[in-house]
Amino acid sequence: MPRAIPSRVSRAAVAGAAMAGALAVSLPAPHAHAAESLVVNGDFEQVAADGGIVGWPQSENRDSGRATVIDGAGPDGSRALALDLGNAAGKAAIGQDIPVTDNTGLQAYRISFDERAVGLSGYGGDLWARGFGHDALVGRISGTTGWRKAHAVVLARPGTKAVNLLLALEQSTGRMLIDNVRVEHIDGNAVGASVQPTGAVQLSWHFAAVGGTPASYQVHRSTRADFTPGSRTLIRAVPDAWTAEDGSGRPGSRYTYKVVALAADGSTLGTTAPETVTMPSVFLDEQRIDVLTATEGKSGARLAWRLKAGSKAPLTVYAGGSEVADGKLHKARKVGTFHATTGGVTLSDSACRGATGFAVTGKDGKVLATAALAGLQHPRMGVTDDKLADVRSAIRQDGAPRSTYDGLVNRVAKGLPAYNYRPGEAQASWAQDAALLYQVGQDPAYAQTAYDALIESGRTMPFVNGTAYAGAAALETANAAAPLAAAYDWAYPGWTPAQRTEAQKVLQRVAAYLEVSYHPNFDLPVKQSNWTAVVRGGELALRLAVRGDGPFDLQEYRIPQLIDAMGRHLDTAYSETGWDQEGLDYFSYGLGVGGPGVTGSIDSGIGALKAKWQRPGFANLLLHSSSLQPDKARLQWGVGTSTGALPLPGLIFTQVPAEQQAAWLWQYERSGGGGGAYELLEYPYGVTPQDPDEAPVAVRRALLDDHGGSYLFRNRYQDKDDVLVGAQNRNDNHIGWGGFDTFALSLVSHDVTWAQQPAKNYAKRELFSKPLIDGFPEKRSTDSVAGRGETLESRSYPGQGGGFVSLDSHLNYEVTKARRDLAVDMRPAGGADTVVAVHDSFANSASHTYAWQLAPEAGTAITFGEEESGARTFLFRKGDSWLKGWVLSPEGAELSTDKGAFKVTRTGAEADFRIVLAVGRGTPPTATTSGGELTLGATTYDLDNLRDFDPSR
Repeated sequence: MPRAIPSRVSRAAVAGAAMAGALAVSLPAPHAHAAESLVVNGDFEQVAADGGIVGWPQSENRDSGRATVIDGAGPDGSRALALDLGNAAGKAAIGQDIPVTDNTGLQAYRISFDERAVGLSGYGGDLWARGFGHDALVGRISGTTGWRKAHAVVLARPGTKAVNLLLALEQSTGRMLIDNVRVEHIDGNAVGASVQPTGAVQLSWHFAAVGGTPASYQVHRSTRADFTPGSRTLIRAVPDAWTAEDGSGRPGSRYTYKVVALAADGSTLGTTAPETVTMPSVFLDEQRIDVLTATEGKSGARLAWRLKAGSKAPLTVYAGGSEVADGKLHKARKVGTFHATTGGVTLSDSACRGATGFAVTGKDGKVLATAALAGLQHPRMGVTDDKLADVRSAIRQDGAPRSTYDGLVNRVAKGLPAYNYRPGEAQASWAQDAALLYQVGQDPAYAQTAYDALIESGRTMPFVNGTAYAGAAALETANAAAPLAAAYDWAYPGWTPAQRTEAQKVLQRVAAYLEVSYHPNFDLPVKQSNWTAVVRGGELALRLAVRGDGPFDLQEYRIPQLIDAMGRHLDTAYSETGWDQEGLDYFSYGLGVGGPGVTGSIDSGIGALKAKWQRPGFANLLLHSSSLQPDKARLQWGVGTSTGALPLPGLIFTQVPAEQQAAWLWQYERSGGGGGAYELLEYPYGVTPQDPDEAPVAVRRALLDDHGGSYLFRNRYQDKDDVLVGAQNRNDNHIGWGGFDTFALSLVSHDVTWAQQPAKNYAKRELFSKPLIDGFPEKRSTDSVAGRGETLESRSYPGQGGGFVSLDSHLNYEVTKARRDLAVDMRPAGGADTVVAVHDSFANSASHTYAWQLAPEAGTAITFGEEESGARTFLFRKGDSWLKGWVLSPEGAELSTDKGAFKVTRTGAEADFRIVLAVGRGTPPTATTSGGELTLGATTYDLDNLRDFDPSR
C-alpha cells in the first residue's frame, strides 16, 4: 500500500481561500534592547487642523484610496490610522522617512506596529519598509481579524540616508487599521517575525551583542514563551544569513521564536530575545496552478502534489509509461485515491512497478497535473548525455557551436574581468560557464574553477555584506541564483564531498534570502512584471538544482509556489505572439534569469509549465522585430532600446515550434547571440537553417496582436535593406515597465532607424515617434500610461508582410476622438521598397496643439516644405538611404524640426493627419495626389479609405 505523506511535507496543506475570524492580540515579550521609537506620530494622536496626519507627509493615495485618523479605533481605544480602498485598482498609502544618523556601517532596526483587517478582500495591506538595501514586507494582512502585532528586523546598508516606511493597502478592497508604529535602533540581539495570511512566518534577525563572528544560525520555535532552545525546538539552520521563512506552522497556534548564533566551531555566541506571534485561524491559499512532482528514490518513487486553491477532494493518482506524463491515461493504472489537495505519497519499487509517468485527476476524472519520474543525480537540468555528444561532435568543426564554445573557453580563461556584472552575479556566471566546460571536456580544472567562483559569489553577494542597492537586493540576488544553480548542478560530479558541502552553504544563504524577499511587482496577484521572472524564476532554478542534497529536502513546500508564480507570469505577461509590454530588453533580462527555472522544471519531469512555456511565439516575435543591420537595430515598444543583441536565443531554441525552428536558426546564425552556455546546450543540432522567406507563412506574414495592440511587419529576411515596421496602441497595461505606446511607430530599413522611441528617456520628447497632444505623449492630465486603447480591425495582406490596422485610443489620450488607420504595403511601389500610409484623426471639445512626430536616429539629415502635386513633402537622408513623406491636405499644418525630430503640427479642436511614408535607397520617388489620395507608380493610397486598400489590385 502507498505510504501516507509525512507531516513535514503537508505543513502548508491548509484549505481556505480567505482569512476569517478574529485573532487574539499578540504582544511581544519585553525586549532588553527597547529604545525610543524613531517614528514621528506613530500612535496617530496628532492630526492637523486641515485633517492632515502629522509626521506622515508622503501620500500615494490614488483613485478611491484614502488615509484618515479615526477616534477610538485603536486597540486601547485611542486614535488609529484607517486605510480604506473601494477599488482594487487604486491604492491607499502614507509614509515617512526615518533618518539614519550614523550610516558609516551596517545599521539594524526593529519595526513593530498593531494592525487589524476589516473586510479586506484580495491581497490586503502591509507596511513596506524600503530604501535601505532590501525591501521588506511587514505585517501583510487580509480578511477580517482582531488586533495583532507585526514585527520585523531590517538592515540599513552603509550610506543609507533614511529608511522609508509606507503603510499601504492595494490590490484589495476594505479597511486596514494601524496603530502604535515603532522603529527602534537595535543595540541587542533581536529577531522579527512577520506572519503572512498564507501561514508563512518571515523571520529576520540581527546580533549586535556577541563576542565573535557568527558562522551560522539556528531558528528555534516553541508554543512556550519561556522556552530554552534545544534539539526539540530547532526548526531549521542557515549558514551566515539573517533571514529565513517558517512554513510549518499550524492555524490558530501561538509561537515564540528565538534565533541562536553559532561560531564556526559550533559554540553558542548569543541568543535573541523572544518574539511571539499568533497564526491566522485560517490560511489564505494563493495557489492557482496544479503541480505534481515525481522523484526517484533509492527504492521507489516519491509523488507530491499541490492543487490550486478551491480544488475539491477526492483526487486520484495514476501511474504508467511516458504517455501518462503527457496526460494520456488509456493504459494507466490507478495508484490510489486521496482526500488532501496538498499532499503526497511514497511508492515502493513493488508499488511503482517500473512506472515513469504519473498523473493526478480531479473528482470529475479530468487530468489536473502530470509528472515524469526524475532522478536526483547530477547533472539534472539542461545537460544530458545526448546533448553532450552533440556538442563534442559539433565543436570539432567550424560553425556557430564551435564559435560559441571557443568564446566560452576564452571568457573563462580571462576570469572575472570578462564578466561585466555586479558582485555575486559576475562570479556566478563565471562558475556556470566553467561548469559547462567541465561537462563537455571532463577537465577537473574547470570543476575547480567553478567551485572557486561559486564560493566567491557567495562571499561577495550584496545582501549579505550590506552593499545591496536600495530596493534592488532581491533582483541582485536572483540574478546570481540561476547561474549558481547551473554551476552547482553541472560541476557537482567533479567536486569532493567537502566542496559540495561548502557550495550548499552558499545556496542555502541565497535560498533563505529569496524566500522572504519582497517587491509588490512580484508579490501582488498580478505576475506580469520582470520581477516575478527574475526573483521567482531564479529561486526556482536554485531549488530544483539542490533538492534532496545535503541540508535540502525535496522542496515540496516551496517548488509548487514558485512554479505557480512563473506559470502565472507566462500566462499573463506574454500574449500569444510573445509580446510583453516592457519591451525586448526586459524580455531578455526577465526570461534570461527566469527561463532556466522554467526549463529546469520541465527537465525535472514537472509538467505544470510545459504548455505555458510553449504557448508564446517568442521566436516569431524576434524574427519580426530584429533586423540584420550591423548595429543590431530593432523595433521598439515598452522601454526597449533601439539596438541590441538577439534576446536569449539559447532558451528560445527550447520552445520554438518545430516548423519555425529552421527559420529561427537562420536568423540566429546571421544575427549572432551572446555566446552563452544555453546557446551551446540548446542549439538544434541536426537542423539545417532555412531562409525565412521560404519558411512557413506564419514567419512571413504580419504579426498581429490585438490584446496588447502591437503590430509588426517585415518585408523580407535578407540583409540590412530589409524593412521592419512596428505600430503600437497600448490596449493593455499592467504593473511593470511600460512605455507610451499609443499610436507609436517604429521603422527600420536600409541601415537606418527612421522612427525610434525614447525607451526610458520619457522626458526627451524629441525621441518619440508618435502624435503628442499639448506636448504629452498620452494622458494630458499626467505622464502615465492608461492602457485603454482598442483595436477596431487588424489583418495581414496576402503574399507579403504588410497589413492594415484601425485603432482607437481616445481614452489613452483623454480626448473625444483619437483614431488611427494605417496601411503597410511591403511590395515595391513606384521606386519605394515599402509604403506606410497613415490617417490619424483627433477631436475634443477644447482646442489643443497636436504634433505628429517622427524621431530618426542621430545623424539623419532632414529637409521639408517642398510642394509636390498639392502635398508638402519631407525627406530624411542618411548615406544613400532615404525616407520620404507626403503630408496631404497640408492647409493649416506647420512643418518643423526640433532637436532632431520632425513635426507636423496642427492646432484646434480637431486635427487630421494624412501622411504617407516611403523608404528605399538611391533616388526618392515622385508621387501625385488628388484630394486624400496619393499615387506612387501604379498604386494609389486613399487616405480617407485605407480600410478598403487592396494591394493585390
